[in-house]
Parts: sequence; C-alpha cells; structure tokens
Amino acid sequence: MKNLRIEQAAPVSAGVNGSGHRQRNLVNRQLHDPTPALLARALKESAGLLRAPQRLLPLAQRLTSDFLREIFERPHLYSYTTTKRSSTEILDLVLGWIYNAQRLDGGIAGYYSLLTGYSDSYPEVTGYIIPTLYDYAKTADDDRAVHAAERATQWLLSLQTPEGAFPGGLHGSHMHASVFNTGQILQGLVRACRETKTPDVLDSAIAAGDWLIRMQQSDGSWSGPGAYQDAAHTYYSMVAWALAELSELADHRNPCESYGAAAERNIDWVLRHFHPSGWIGGINLRGHPNYLHFIAYVLQGVLECGILRRRSDAIDAVKKSAWVLLRKFEASKFLAGAFEGDFKTKHHFTCLTGNAQMSCVWQRLYEVSGDLRFFNAALKMNEMLKELLPMGGGKGIAGGVSGSHPIWCRYQPLRYISWGCKFFADALLLEQRITQSLQIPRNKTLPCAS
Repeated sequence: MKNLRIEQAAPVSAGVNGSGHRQRNLVNRQLHDPTPALLARALKESAGLLRAPQRLLPLAQRLTSDFLREIFERPHLYSYTTTKRSSTEILDLVLGWIYNAQRLDGGIAGYYSLLTGYSDSYPEVTGYIIPTLYDYAKTADDDRAVHAAERATQWLLSLQTPEGAFPGGLHGSHMHASVFNTGQILQGLVRACRETKTPDVLDSAIAAGDWLIRMQQSDGSWSGPGAYQDAAHTYYSMVAWALAELSELADHRNPCESYGAAAERNIDWVLRHFHPSGWIGGINLRGHPNYLHFIAYVLQGVLECGILRRRSDAIDAVKKSAWVLLRKFEASKFLAGAFEGDFKTKHHFTCLTGNAQMSCVWQRLYEVSGDLRFFNAALKMNEMLKELLPMGGGKGIAGGVSGSHPIWCRYQPLRYISWGCKFFADALLLEQRITQSLQIPRNKTLPCAS
C-alpha cells in the first residue's frame, strides 16, 4: 500500500522555546536542513510551478503567513480565545473544499498541493468521506452533499475486485488490494447502504467484509499481503470499526461470517498494546515517526468499536490515553505532530488532522461518559483549527486543512489534504450535535443551586 499520509519530509529540530530568537532558529533549521528524500521530492513537485506559475503567489503567501506566525504568534497561537468565525460558517467552508476536490470520476482528490495542484482521486478517503457527506446533508439540508456521496459510492463500486477488496494509493498508481483501504471504504459503503437501501451497495459491503475476514490473522491482526509494509498495525482498529458497523447491517445475511466477532478479535489484539501509561504500541510504521494522526486512528477505531460492541474495557482504555493527550493540550495549548514512547516528543510542529481526530475522540468520550472536560477540550481544539483555516485563496486552498502547521513541516508539507477536511468536518458536526443537546428549552428553567 502506498500510504499518502506518511511520506517523509523535513526533520523537526528540538529544544526550542517561545522566544522570537529561538523561533527564528527553528524556522531556519526546518527550511535549511531538509533530508535528501525531501529535497528530491521538492525538486520533482516544484516542476509543477513551471506548468502553472499562478501557484507561486499563493505559495509565497502561505509560507510567509506561517513564517510570521512562528516568529511572532507562537506563544499565543493556541490561546483559548473564540474566533470571529462561527462553526457553521467554517463547516460550510470545509465542505466547499470537499465539493471542489471531487473529480469528474466521482472520487475525491487526495490533496491539493501548492506546487502541483489537485492529486488524482483517492479511493480510501473517498470511502470514509461518504458518512461525513451524509451527516452534513442532514445538518445543513444540502442536496449537494447527497449527490456528492452518491457519485463517490458509484465510483468506488467500479473499483472493487472480484475478491471483494479495494486498491491502495491514488487511483491508477497502486492497484493491489489493501486491507486498510478496504476497511475505510467499507465505512462509506455501510453508510451508503443505510441511506439508499440499494442492494448492490450491500452486496459490495458484504464482499469487502468477507475478504477482510479471510485476510485476518488468527490473533486478530492483519499482516502480510494487503497490509502496509506487510506488518501488523494497531491503527487497523479502524478496519475493526468498519466490520462492527457491517455486523449491525449484515450478520443476519451471513451467520457463518460474523463481522462483529472479527472486529472484537482485532480489538482484543489492539488492547494488548495499550500500556499502563496510556501509550499505545504496535503502530509499527518503519521509517516514520508515530504521527498523532495514527495514534488518533487507534483511539477512534477502538472507541467506536467499543461503543458498538458494548465493550467497557475498550472505552476505558481509550479514555485513559485520551486523557493523557488532553492534559498535554491543556497544559501547553499545543499537541505535537508526532510522539515517541509514553507520549514523549521532540517535535515542534502540529498535525492538524490528528488534532481534529482528537477533538472527535474527546467529544465521543463526553457523549459516553458525560465528563464535560472532554467536550471543553474539544471546543478549544476546534477554535484553534478554525483560526488556522484559510478563508480565501481560491479552489484547493479556501477551507482546506493543511497537513502540518507550519505548512512546510514534516507531515504532508505544502498540501491541503482531504482526510484533514473530513475529520475537521466531523469534529464540527459533533460540536453542533452536542451543543444542540445542551441547549435548554425556552419553556424550562434550571433549578436554583442550594
């Protein structure tokens, strides 16, 4: 599987505090000490500017903006102040980015690069954007979201192999079967089936689920052919989540193939990698740091699977890890973009996708536990993400979520990424849902405290 999310970029230097002098040193090191791999990629992608020199101005504007933020605003960038942008306005803008990223074939582009423009359609993200589109359609009463979801679903159906799998990578680049991508796409197929009641979509989802069960190892993990780097990864809990959702839809069709049981086998395996400190092992990406994006993947998959399968042990494990990250965020108003063991880090950039995912995790934990501290942290995170969202710049930029902040840093540099938009939209949709549930009807009054 060619994983777009973990391509190498510039190393991040450590040992920097909030002072302007040392911030400038950090920026200089990030800009002037790139790895050979980053240099080669930068030279290749920079050729895109020769074909479209109009991208030079937006590139210069964003680099300058983030450079100045690093020098002057870093100590205050994550202060808990409410932006002047409402969550509804920002949500509409993010969905507008997704609409613009949908290609003629119906797939969603993987990213918009400031150097090369839109990528080809990305089957994996196209799959798990489908639930976001349907959620937004119901919230905003927007028929465009339903139409976009239906186009995306039809395109995905055309990509499925006879065995039931879906390919990894950008469309046309790597057509081999991928466990993780099949699981992510399965989420979209399950939701599309619930919304449309279309038999061929259900058949496709069942075929994908059957293939995932066949590929699962006896210990509950996925490794070997179809797994990234042929290794087992705890962030494949997202695949377990998709199977748990499928089980509620289709176990009655195939009683011998219990998708729920397969999901629980994986969750049992993943839970064995949770440490007493809250740290999670087994992410297992050779040659790459433990990006927050993948840590949050583990937490999301285990939490949602735990909720669906009524597994209090899974929910409690996620709650412990999520609380460690919440305390780090509350203490420093910042979450690093990558971590080493026991949530130690030397990184000074932030992974905006991982931040959005943690907002989702904290909000879901509030919904299952009633602990308002989780919702409070999520609101602060959403405000920070809103502050960093570009309001203008044209298609591909306005409403886009960059891979890293600053934009030139290690995770998906110089790109606005579709999965970042998906998770930020999810975070804002959860915020709307919870906020509405907390509103007090006008005909009711709270009792006085005594």
